Amino acid sequence: MKKFLNVLFASLFTINIYSGEMNSWECSNFQDAKIYGDDYTYLGKLGPSWMSDSIFNSSSSYSSTWSSDSIFNDSSRFGNTYSSTSVFNDGASNPPKIISDSGLLGYLSVGPSWDSDRYSPYDIKYTCDWD
Repeated sequence: MKKFLNVLFASLFTINIYSGEMNSWECSNFQDAKIYGDDYTYLGKLGPSWMSDSIFNSSSSYSSTWSSDSIFNDSSRFGNTYSSTSVFNDGASNPPKIISDSGLLGYLSVGPSWDSDRYSPYDIKYTCDWD
C-alpha cells in the first residue's frame, strides 16, 4: 500500500515537457518572430494569417507548397521529412530558427519530444489561433 501511495503521489506532481507544447500566454512572444533556415534563408514570420508574410497566410509564398523558401513544400529542404534542416524531420540537427527582436526563441520543428527548444508550427498555429 505504501508503494502504491508513493507512485500515486509522484505521478500527481510529475511535469512533462514536450516539443512544441505552447501556452496561449506565449503567443505574444512569437508574434512577428522571423524564421530563418540554416544559411539565413528567410522563411517567413509567425503570426496571424492576415499578415502578408506569415507562414499561416494561404496567399503567401511562405505557406505555399511550391516555393523553395516554404516549410510547407515537402520537396524543399525546409519542408521534407528527411533533411537535417527540415521542420518536419523530428531528428533534424539544424531546423529553422525562430528569432524575435529579443533574440533566439527556439527552433521550428516537430521534434524530438524531449527537446523543449523546439516548437511545432501546428501547435503554434492552433494555440495562438492564427488560422
